[in-house]
Amino acid sequence: MNSKLIVMLALWLLLLSSVIMAQDDAPSNTNDSTNKTIDTTSNGIYIIANYFHGDMRCVTCKKLEAYSAEALQAGFEGKMSDSTLVWNPVNYDNDDNKHFIDDYSLFTKALILSKIKEGHEVEWKNLDKIWQLVGNKEDFIRYVQEETAEFIVGNKTDE
Repeated sequence: MNSKLIVMLALWLLLLSSVIMAQDDAPSNTNDSTNKTIDTTSNGIYIIANYFHGDMRCVTCKKLEAYSAEALQAGFEGKMSDSTLVWNPVNYDNDDNKHFIDDYSLFTKALILSKIKEGHEVEWKNLDKIWQLVGNKEDFIRYVQEETAEFIVGNKTDE
């Protein structure tokens, strides 16, 4: 009977440690963009790159987020420094964020660029090819950078 107790205790500790490790893998920022501090020195216009994910996160989903963040940080360091481009991971499973599912017709993880003017979203774009390109990091990063640059340049004309 003593060996059964030891086995049960070992299994319980294994389960507890896996839960703790899973929490450590969770992203630190899962709030929506309204919780960000934005420097709107660019006439009140900025772009938010929202990476939408749920509670359940597979290896590919985490890769989508990591590649997206890397592409934006490498390609738009100046815009991110002055907050005219803001990186924002959002967990759409959080009650406060569920509206994004309808707002952007989300059915899975997504990278959405959103133009904010005077505190209101005026335009957005879904970078929907990220799923097709996740197997090739170089193509993925190029796609995100090109689409983001096009979105930024396309929006300069109506500032």
